[in-house]
Amino acid sequence: MLSDRHLEGRYEKRLPVMVVVRLADTDHPNGNGEEKTYTDNVSPHGACVASKRPWRPGEYVEVFSSADALTARAKVVYCRQVKSDFYFIGLSFPEQRPIRWSNFTFAGFT
Repeated sequence: MLSDRHLEGRYEKRLPVMVVVRLADTDHPNGNGEEKTYTDNVSPHGACVASKRPWRPGEYVEVFSSADALTARAKVVYCRQVKSDFYFIGLSFPEQRPIRWSNFTFAGFT
């Protein structure tokens, strides 16, 4: 069952799953813009991720998770400041195939 897409722009349910990930700024491919962090929640085609820096909507970021053998390019949908030096960024994975997080397979989960 799809969520109301007008609520925070989400088309899919999110699960509160914490996964350790690395974010890499695609503008700095040498690793200068890399950050180790975690997800707050995930869905088959998106995630909310904590970050120490603000991101602009429309920017692209590489997401790596060694636990999930995941490497994916994501688009920043929103950036919400939580504290003076802490942000939650909403990521959308534009690929057609669902992202597999931890032991969850979201292929039939909507």
